[in-house]
Amino acid sequence: MSERIIKVAAVQSEPVWFDLAGTTQKTIRLIAEAAEQGARLIAFPELWLPGYPIFLWLGDEAWQASRRARYIENSAMLNGPEHRAIAAAARAHGIEVVLGLSERDAAGRIYISQWIIDAEGKTVMTRRKLKPPSLEGGFFASGDPDTNLKVVKTAVGTIGALNCAEHKRPMLRHLMYSQSEEVHVAAWPALGLVPKVVIMNAKTIMGTTSAYAAEGGMYVLAPTLVIGAEIFAEFTDTPERAEKISLGGGATHIFDPEGQDAVPPLPHDADGLLIAEIDLSRLRLDYFDPDPLAPVPAE
Repeated sequence: MSERIIKVAAVQSEPVWFDLAGTTQKTIRLIAEAAEQGARLIAFPELWLPGYPIFLWLGDEAWQASRRARYIENSAMLNGPEHRAIAAAARAHGIEVVLGLSERDAAGRIYISQWIIDAEGKTVMTRRKLKPPSLEGGFFASGDPDTNLKVVKTAVGTIGALNCAEHKRPMLRHLMYSQSEEVHVAAWPALGLVPKVVIMNAKTIMGTTSAYAAEGGMYVLAPTLVIGAEIFAEFTDTPERAEKISLGGGATHIFDPEGQDAVPPLPHDADGLLIAEIDLSRLRLDYFDPDPLAPVPAE
């Protein structure tokens, strides 16, 4: 196999909701499973650890209070035991990991973060979502634009990552494209949340994500969470909440440099890995024009 042809894995799975230790163990199992299938890179959804805080959309702050406290307590810390265990799994299986998580700092603030861990277990990039939108903004702190819009060169290729609505910010897309990403991780939560809001449904969001691949001429891994029966039952105890959440919600895709599916997606309620063989010789990075307003040079 050519060095430019590799297998990659995008997660479509349910976390052990709001349980950092439990989701860490599932993370390690998925890393092992991806490596056993020959993948050299695995990408996890937004806030995989310890799960997306769907309760933010489902009740007032008094109702959320105990859930918020538990969530913060179950957010991972850089160089903490969960981080070290996942890095050790990456090293043991020789696979690169792009992890989506809630990161807690020493002051108790939490961030929507992504960590890139290479196949030697080294954390080669950390980033935080710049401006958590809507209801997220009242819970998560903002990242620093000077340090959170970078790419990193690994044995697989040049990798970049953004979270969720950051893909709808043209200036952020432009900045990422300009760094010649070869593989981009577009991390999303479960798309069964507020399903009646068109801008948050799977068709719209994956349309945005496939456009990212086509505009930048790169491969895009788009991992998503799944909402299972138990958490669905917990959060649909009133008619009002039942309107805002649906079962499943998985919509994981892997897009090629023309914005097409590299492999067919999984069913929306499937829990597992989407595996694809990608050919980095097909990249179209020269398609991106970093300055579309510049005069065309005279011949």
